Amino acid sequence: MKWKTIAIIFIILFIVETVFFGWAMYIGQQEINKENDCIYNVCADYSSYIYDGYNSLCSCYDNGELLHTEYMK
Repeated sequence: MKWKTIAIIFIILFIVETVFFGWAMYIGQQEINKENDCIYNVCADYSSYIYDGYNSLCSCYDNGELLHTEYMK
């Protein structure tokens, strides 16, 4: 292979890697925002919480008893 072909391949790989990294950061930031919303807005009056990122559920507990569950959009 000539060096120009290898350079083009590496440029394409760099662009794909950058797009993937940006997408992963965006998805991660969305999950952090949902968990923060669970902590500060939904479960502010309860002693503890559990945020289930897989099912997008926010569960609020007081003294180990489940008192409130809300689906996070």
